Amino acid sequence: MRFPRPVDSTLHGVVDYSAGTLLTTAFPKLAGIEGTRSAGQIRLAGALHAGYSTLTDYPLGIVKLIPFRVHLAIDALGAIALAATPFVTGQYRRGRGQWLPHVALTAFELGSLALTDPRGKGSFHGDVEAVRRANMLEPHSRIYTGEPAVAAARA
Repeated sequence: MRFPRPVDSTLHGVVDYSAGTLLTTAFPKLAGIEGTRSAGQIRLAGALHAGYSTLTDYPLGIVKLIPFRVHLAIDALGAIALAATPFVTGQYRRGRGQWLPHVALTAFELGSLALTDPRGKGSFHGDVEAVRRANMLEPHSRIYTGEPAVAAARA
C-alpha cells in the first residue's frame, strides 16, 4: 500500500504563501527570538520560500518557471539548510531558543513534503460521488423540523 499523499499542488501553494508570510512577519516574535540572528535567518528563509513559490509552475504560481518537482526539491534542501544554519554559524551555543525554531520549522517542512503528492494531484480517498449526491438534494428537505435543539429552562 502506498503512503497517502493528500496534499495537491494548490494546497501546497497555500501552505507556501502562508508559511512565507508567517515566517517573515510574526513567527520570530511568537518564537521569542525577535531581534536575534535567528530571527533574521528565519525571515530570510520565509522571504526566499515565498519568492520561489511565485516562480513555481503550480496553480498559485505567478511566473511558472520552476517545475513543481523542482520546487519540492528546493523545499527539502532549504529545510535542511535552515536546520543546519544555527549549528554552522555557532549560534546554537547561545541556547536552545537559538536553534530549536530552526529545527521545528524543518520538521514542519519535511512533514509537509511527505504529505505532498509530487504529481501535484493529491491522493484523495473521499467518496466524491456521495458528496455529489448530497449536494443535489433540496436544501429545505434536510432541515430538521422536530423538537427545538434548546429547551427552555425550568424555574
